[in-house]
Amino acid sequence: MDKAGINVAAANKNLLTLYSDMDTEEKVDFYNSWAENYEEHMSVMDYQAPSHGVETINSVYSNDRSSALVFDVPCGTGLVADLMLKLGFKNFHGMDGSEEMLKISKSKGLYQKLIHCLITGDKQLPVKEGTYDVVMVIGGIAQQHLPWEILPELLRITKAGGLICLTMRAEVSNHRSKLLASIQEFLKKGLWEEIVKRHIEKWQKDMMLTGVSEEYTDGFVYVFRKK
Repeated sequence: MDKAGINVAAANKNLLTLYSDMDTEEKVDFYNSWAENYEEHMSVMDYQAPSHGVETINSVYSNDRSSALVFDVPCGTGLVADLMLKLGFKNFHGMDGSEEMLKISKSKGLYQKLIHCLITGDKQLPVKEGTYDVVMVIGGIAQQHLPWEILPELLRITKAGGLICLTMRAEVSNHRSKLLASIQEFLKKGLWEEIVKRHIEKWQKDMMLTGVSEEYTDGFVYVFRKK
């Protein structure tokens, strides 16, 4: 059955694939094939991570927004930049591993620079140290997506005093455990300070083996300031 013009059966199929085990090449191929329908299909699970992340940054960012340089990774189809533009941010660089997702972002005219890059935990991002005022990682650091080992690189490319915003589902996984341990290690070492930890009960609809559930899973938004 369609919902508001969306093919829910097709959406469920792609969302189940999204949360399945894939190697890097399969993942890139999947996102390339899904790019055109990505936003519609994600709406079926009431995906609101971009809104939650941007709302949180909006509540704490006190510097000049018109001159702030924002890094959006993975930028996907440009949902985060679109929301931030409406709040006074004007300068965006985006990075993603899917060329087709980047084509959609480019078509929106939101980004001054888009970078095609497969992000792994064992290589440096093609970005100079201390480049960005704000780094947005919305829905990206998760099982089968960005590795938790990317945190040092996110810190490296952020300016001293800059903000890093991370969102994540409250999933139980080895990936999330290691991510949280790495976050705590950075805090203990004094590399960044926690500005916000926001718990959101209705993060998005949960996934079952048959597709999208009507039950919601929790999620979190973190904002850290680089010291």
